[in-house]
Amino acid sequence: MEPHSGRHNASRRAVLGAAAGLSCLPTLARAAASGRQVKGFEPSLVPLPETLGHWLQQLHGFGPIRFTGTPQARRFEEFLARRFTALEFQVQIDKYRLMAWECDLARDCAITVTEDGKPPKTLDVVAYYPFAATTRGKGPVTGRVLYAGVGDEAVKALMAKTPAAELAKSIVVVDMPLANGGARGFPKLFPGTFPDPLPAAYNGPNPASQGGRPSMEAVEDKCQALVLCYTDVSNEAARYNWLPFSDKHRRAPALWVGAEDSRYLARVSGKASLTLRCDATLTPDARADTVVATLPGASDEVVFLTTQTDGPNECNENGGLGVLALATYAARLPRSRRRRTLVCSLPTGHYAAGAVADKETGSGRPAGTRGVMNQHPEMVKKIVGHLSLEQMAAMEWSAADMKWAPTGLPAPEMWLPTSTDAPAMNRIFHAATVGENPKYSRSALVESGFAPGEGGAPRAAGIPGLGLMGAPQYFFRADPMGVIRKLSPRVMANQVDIATKMMVLMDQLSVDQLYGRAPITDADLFG
Repeated sequence: MEPHSGRHNASRRAVLGAAAGLSCLPTLARAAASGRQVKGFEPSLVPLPETLGHWLQQLHGFGPIRFTGTPQARRFEEFLARRFTALEFQVQIDKYRLMAWECDLARDCAITVTEDGKPPKTLDVVAYYPFAATTRGKGPVTGRVLYAGVGDEAVKALMAKTPAAELAKSIVVVDMPLANGGARGFPKLFPGTFPDPLPAAYNGPNPASQGGRPSMEAVEDKCQALVLCYTDVSNEAARYNWLPFSDKHRRAPALWVGAEDSRYLARVSGKASLTLRCDATLTPDARADTVVATLPGASDEVVFLTTQTDGPNECNENGGLGVLALATYAARLPRSRRRRTLVCSLPTGHYAAGAVADKETGSGRPAGTRGVMNQHPEMVKKIVGHLSLEQMAAMEWSAADMKWAPTGLPAPEMWLPTSTDAPAMNRIFHAATVGENPKYSRSALVESGFAPGEGGAPRAAGIPGLGLMGAPQYFFRADPMGVIRKLSPRVMANQVDIATKMMVLMDQLSVDQLYGRAPITDADLFG
């Protein structure tokens, strides 16, 4: 058992002050250390930053990349089931299956181009298209280079005007600048941030916002393969990107290259042949587990926590560790102190939604939080508040100016409230930031314009709550070395503290207050 006393004493400050890169933060206009604390919150019961750091290292040790249905993902699922059982939660396992997809970029992927009358040229493959068709056991595919232009619409136009016989012998190339092919825009924010004001927003292309699925849909069954090109970030910034994510198994192989090779392929269009190899490994009937853990309270009203457990790197899946931290806090309280039942949802299938939902090779039903809600409708009826935690502990890296480097700042953190009761949720969030060190946060409340994540299902159902989505540039980076060195336990500790205080308030406040039908006073928040 870790020590609880003196969590905010000198030893804690010494550990947390060592977080790399944070010394360059600007002077902040707001400090939340007012001396007040959320009513009922006991800091000594929250897992220490050292514990969070140890858990992150364990997650890394299970395998830096935990694609759905792989042994690495199974190890994390089993770890979570054991930990929640040890905390005396009632643990239920919902089993899923899928055709698992794995690929090693360096070993399994290659592109060579042969201009007419010249020796072959090897290109730098920076990423694969997840769930693209495999060439394993079939041999590489070869076709004439056919450059479409810029963006998904250019590919659709090329398909419409090019004879089918020519397409069948071609490999289509498309430029995907992030401004054109990007899947995310800038979110609209509510007033009030933590800290307030925030550090200056990143100004540059974001490798974590890439698309590509419409191009795949356009070329599938019409040409030999697809090559997509990053054009406005460096190869190192784009390398290992697992994008687009959550697609189904595709029938065309596809790889990504960078800006220099994009320009080369455009020049040799119609004058060269391209050979592409994507030897992804397919594993039929792979198992993937969703863990649902319940800690009874004094009533059967439910506070619902959710996240995801499968994906390309430690930042993406560490929301499961955040949920474990909140569960640890709750389990350290006597049952008489828990007004409501706590249900922790730790679902699989976020990064293989299409493969899991496939009726022939998968379970034929949704996974993720939507799957949990579908599997447990009676529990859903009892939920009075929810929190989702994803992409925690992230420090920022910049892809601006064709470079790839740390900025020394925490990565942006987006908290997404349920829109129907956003004022109540926003008030709870701001109360939860009181007493936290603002230099370890970079949090904003999102009004609109951002991806829903695993909290999207309860928000769509109108259940009061908030979802945390960290937003680092390496969001989808399936780096075989992992991204553990880009993570800060101190940043995660702030996120865990804030989320724990929101959980405490969701346990204490009335249903009418959570739904915004009754006022929330300072006395309700702080006693």
